[in-house]
Amino acid sequence: MTAPLLLVPLPKYVVEACDLSLAQATKVAEAIVDATGLADAFEFSLTSHTGAPRQVSWRTLLVVYVTAGIRGGDMLLTLVQKTAAEMLRDGLLPAKVSYCQLWDNLDHFTTALDAGYVVSAHSHELEVNKRTGELTDCPKSCTGGRPITRELFSALLLQASAFPAGMTMSTTVFALDSTDKETWAARKSWAKLPDIDQSSGAVRPEDEGEKVNSQDSFTTPGWPRLGHDGRAQHSADVDARSGYVSGKNMRRKGVFIGFDEHVGTQVPEFGDPEIPHVALTLVTAPAGSDKAAAGILAVDALRAVGYDVKELLSDRGYTYLDAEKWANALRARDIAQTFDLHKNQRGVHPGPTMGTIWVDGGLFTDALPEHLRNLPGFKLGLTAEEKIALQAQYDERLPYAFSPYGEIKPTGRRWRGPTWMRWVRCPNDPESMRLPYDRPTTNCKPAYTDPVTGKRIVPCGCHKTVTVSFNEYARERQPLLYGTTTWAASYGRRTAIEAFNSEIRTHRGMNFRRDWCRVRGAARTHALVTFGLVGVNVRLLRDWYTTRGQADPWMVAIGDTSDPDFALVHLRRTAQPRKKALHVRVTTGDIPRRTEPRPKYPFVPKHLRPKHLREAAEAAARAESDTTGTAHDTQDHTPPHQPG
Repeated sequence: MTAPLLLVPLPKYVVEACDLSLAQATKVAEAIVDATGLADAFEFSLTSHTGAPRQVSWRTLLVVYVTAGIRGGDMLLTLVQKTAAEMLRDGLLPAKVSYCQLWDNLDHFTTALDAGYVVSAHSHELEVNKRTGELTDCPKSCTGGRPITRELFSALLLQASAFPAGMTMSTTVFALDSTDKETWAARKSWAKLPDIDQSSGAVRPEDEGEKVNSQDSFTTPGWPRLGHDGRAQHSADVDARSGYVSGKNMRRKGVFIGFDEHVGTQVPEFGDPEIPHVALTLVTAPAGSDKAAAGILAVDALRAVGYDVKELLSDRGYTYLDAEKWANALRARDIAQTFDLHKNQRGVHPGPTMGTIWVDGGLFTDALPEHLRNLPGFKLGLTAEEKIALQAQYDERLPYAFSPYGEIKPTGRRWRGPTWMRWVRCPNDPESMRLPYDRPTTNCKPAYTDPVTGKRIVPCGCHKTVTVSFNEYARERQPLLYGTTTWAASYGRRTAIEAFNSEIRTHRGMNFRRDWCRVRGAARTHALVTFGLVGVNVRLLRDWYTTRGQADPWMVAIGDTSDPDFALVHLRRTAQPRKKALHVRVTTGDIPRRTEPRPKYPFVPKHLRPKHLREAAEAAARAESDTTGTAHDTQDHTPPHQPG
């Protein structure tokens, strides 16, 4: 599925959201279930070896649920049973599946997942030592006995649905966000201010002056109850809690009772072409619970199924939480972040040594001009021209920033001032004053001799090398300097998860209405949402490829040749050429909508540049080093950026 694109992508309405026949959907579901190994795990962990045999296998039950998800619509058990009846009528099922079987087994495996009873099946017969009664050790090739959690259950199904046979992951960058799912259980009481979990530093919108749409509190006899987690339970759903729902379409935030669904998707590497955005991980948590804990569960689930997570794009709902719960937890997993700053993360703070300052999470020399220290944030409603103008102001900070130097050590990392990198001209560094005049000249105070110690004191930090521990301003720091054009291009990739959340709520035959699924409890809701997301993945992949004139990868995987040649079907259709993403255009210097002459900055870090651009830059640096005799490093340095 790596063939070049034949046509520009067509509008979404060209291909129906779900145009698979029941037989096609069943074959795809069987391939997905077989790829996960969940059926074998359930048979091994949950099937009793005494009493009457099971009437319906776990594989059949999972295939029915996945098929219902692929067909789209509400995930009601009555509708799932209707799908099973149609499959039996068409000879696609080996036995009848009743409503009671669907309900009992859904409750059975979801309860077992939460209790830790489900493990992966062994690839060999288990042997028991007759003398000791213990199981003999498995061979090294056996992967049996691995615990399967609720999150791993979802990750396995979503991975299998996102990558048909022969397709592999092509990125190490992922985006994470949460969306609300209201519980089916009726509300019994109402708290005007939800009792959200604030153990990780979460702040209520009301405490920050934000207005929230919420009716006055009311109670009924016996409600609210004290939940198992110490929070108020306002409905018969023992896991559902009260939380905030984000404002949409110019509406204020609201209050709801239900769950936060944390969904992760893949995004392209910086500068790479577009890829389909499909769900790859899911974590269901009570509304208003600790987002940091749920986000780390989602990341660990991604890694558990083999994804190489190197960079995570997430919103301020995660990134402004306590550093130990989020930023340091990601760093311990060697994961970098790109994120927007919350207002309590902004500002100017003293640096690690004299002559240095922290500004919006970046380390700068105190020669940074005053007018560049307190720049406004990127608020909603800014026009494209206003965003470009604001990014240009942030780009003016780049020459004054420190840059990483040397290898990363367990205790921290070394940073060099801007004159080491030849970004500015400083009077305290005579050699830097011989740089071209297109470099900014600082107004640093001149060095002086301490009358007591006789040592030369340099009050500015332009030529200093400092070591910064990872815990210092860990919550605010990120690889790219906040607000710059390159940062905006990188962070702009996070719109992938926003677009996916919009898809599942509006366009893909699935929505999160209160009655989309009528079950109670986080475990059952999580399972049905997983089956729904599996169906969205299958339908989204079909649309993504067919609107580009290519074969549906799932039809190729199951050997179905009934689809027409979409390149010929869409031959007479026309569509506006798609604009390249900003992170692609920045790597080639083609920054959109810029009419004024572009300054020398911003640059794109070497590790984010395409290979041919890196090679050209290195060749130019070698040529320059052969002709110049400066004592400074003459490599084509990357722009200043901060550690993740």
